Amino acid sequence: MTTKTRRLLYGGVIGLGIVSCLQMGMTINRNITLANSAQKTAQESLHRAEKNKKNRAVYEQIETADIRNTDDFKAIGQTFLQDMFKQLSKQQINDPKSSVATDKVVSAFLGATFGGDVDEGRPVIKYVTDDLVYSKSADGSGVGFGTITYTQSGHKQHITLLLQINQQKITEIQVGQVRDTSGTGGKS
Repeated sequence: MTTKTRRLLYGGVIGLGIVSCLQMGMTINRNITLANSAQKTAQESLHRAEKNKKNRAVYEQIETADIRNTDDFKAIGQTFLQDMFKQLSKQQINDPKSSVATDKVVSAFLGATFGGDVDEGRPVIKYVTDDLVYSKSADGSGVGFGTITYTQSGHKQHITLLLQINQQKITEIQVGQVRDTSGTGGKS
């Protein structure tokens, strides 16, 4: 063999070796990436399993009677209505508060029942009745929904409330009139 042929042969073998090493390096990199991805997926699955285990433990501690018993929500609702109608019966409302509701809820309720400015003087507002019903979720939050009936200067008024209750406090209120839009007139 001539020197030139040997050099070409050595060059070819070295070239094949370099290509083989590059291919092996790319394969190793791909395997490392796959292993990291699998490890990350396994960690996420483990985290979800631990979270589900905690949620299940909380869920198993809750009894059906706990969710169905809404007496605490009824007490919160009644306290709120007493606080509000006590404020509305005053001649001057200064710094209205409720021990069971946020300031925004108090403001929204007072604004919906009596907006404020009346030329003839302040009307007499008295609570008559309510038909609020309450529902509680497993996490202890819930809602109250129903209609409040009251008189304003001797005229019966109705207002519908949706109360959001969290951590034994009314945190949100939606006030308005609910109307039947089904065309049945409220009959099934």
